[in-house]
Parts: sequence; structure tokens; C-alpha cells
Amino acid sequence: MKFFGILLYLGMGFNLITAQVLYKNFEFEMPLEKATEILQENSKTLKNISFGKGTSYAFRKRSLVDHEGSLVSINIWSKKNLSLAQATEYLKKTRSYFESIDHKTVYAQENWSDPILVKKNLPCIRFVDPDKTVVIEMDPRGQGSVYNVFITFYNYDWFLRKARGEE
Repeated sequence: MKFFGILLYLGMGFNLITAQVLYKNFEFEMPLEKATEILQENSKTLKNISFGKGTSYAFRKRSLVDHEGSLVSINIWSKKNLSLAQATEYLKKTRSYFESIDHKTVYAQENWSDPILVKKNLPCIRFVDPDKTVVIEMDPRGQGSVYNVFITFYNYDWFLRKARGEE
């Protein structure tokens, strides 16, 4: 019986080790209920996130994306509406921020820093964290004088399965 207890303890430990974080306390495939609780408990700090000097992003009620009740990705966006020039600066500063913390740029459109020239049917820019557990995608959206910059966090393995059509 003692041996079974040790195996159970080790199995739980490995489970904790393999839980993959999307962003801070949000883990890939955690129950949506739990993710919603975390969002509510940390609402103040999650409404003022900086990814580079002068940038401010925020979680919203629709930030948590689930599939069958489990968290699969997170969407956050610029806290305020931005002008075209501000959106351009957000893109540049945010890219610099992620690269400064050793996230590798794995894809970027030719005109990634110009919201007007970004092709709408393609991602603007993608990063992968150093451990290859998270894919981060950044996209500007808007028109005329009102823009937002969206950042989406995906689990790396899940993202690859989706891209290959396996999921």
C-alpha cells in the first residue's frame, strides 16, 4: 500500500510539472470555471499589463477561449483604442519586449509594423517562448482612426496540431 501511495504522489508530481502555462496562472486545458475565477480574483492586475514601455493591455470578459469547457487560448488587447500611429508604436514596442525576454520571432509579415498594410487573412507576427511551450500571436485590428492591438497566447503543441489539421 505504501508503494502505491508513492506512485500516486509521483504521478501527481509529474502532472504538476507537465501543466503548461499560457500566461501567469492560466494553464492550458484548465477548467474554464477555474480560469474565470483567476480572472475575477486578479481583475485589477490583469487590466493593466505592459509588454513594453508605454503599452497597456487588458484582459476582458471574452479573453478566455475554451473548447468543451477547457481553456485553449487567451486573447488580450490594448486597453484603449489607439490611433494609427499609436498602434504602430505598440506593435514595435511589443515585438521588442518579447524579443528582449528571449522569445523568438518565428513569423512576421513584411509590413508587420504598419496596420494599414498588414494582410488581414494572415497573422501579423508570431513568437515562441524559449521553452517552446507557448506561441504568441500579435495582430492589429481597426480602420480609419481607431485601432487595437490583440495578443493571443496558445499552447505550442496544441497550436502545431491545429496548424497540421490534427485537432
